[in-house]
Amino acid sequence: MANYKAKSLFSHFRMSFVSRCSQSKVRLILLSIVVLSCFIAGIIIFASNPYSYPGDEYLLSFEGVGNGFGAFFSRTLSLTVVAGIVFVFSLNKWLFPFGAAIIGFRAYLLGFNISVLCSGFGMSGLLDAIFIVIPCQVCMLAVLVLLFAFLTKARALCDYGKGGRGRMLLILWLVLVALNIIETLLLCIFSSKVILVI
Repeated sequence: MANYKAKSLFSHFRMSFVSRCSQSKVRLILLSIVVLSCFIAGIIIFASNPYSYPGDEYLLSFEGVGNGFGAFFSRTLSLTVVAGIVFVFSLNKWLFPFGAAIIGFRAYLLGFNISVLCSGFGMSGLLDAIFIVIPCQVCMLAVLVLLFAFLTKARALCDYGKGGRGRMLLILWLVLVALNIIETLLLCIFSSKVILVI
């Protein structure tokens, strides 16, 4: 009985998620274009000035539990602020470009940071980027894109009902925190050094 309920709940969630994506298709495509363009721009800008290494003051070392926890909390704070800003910018259709710009800026930082990481640490930096930073950060960007697209579409449809938008924000914020935990653990396990982790 419990197994049936779990399957039914998962099926309902999956159908609801697919429906939300279908309803927000135009917004998702637009935001994906912004994210991809800004990510590439970050790489190009670093490539045009490869000596723009920001310095060791921007270096996060994951060579100890204390350092990892400190980085985790600072990045959780950053993600919370960004999610809050995205939520506020979803409240009015005229604010949509500003929300897209915030998400695009994070994509730009990711592209720039990956370039600095590979340039500054060679093969170890490349491996950290490919196997840890890019997967986790791209997933975080995807969650922010979904959050913004769903909330702006919900506003247009007067959807979710009372408190529903807040629940959507909370659920996707928890996903962001979970991804941050996974990334931090991986970086600690492999004793990585990462520049400008966002």
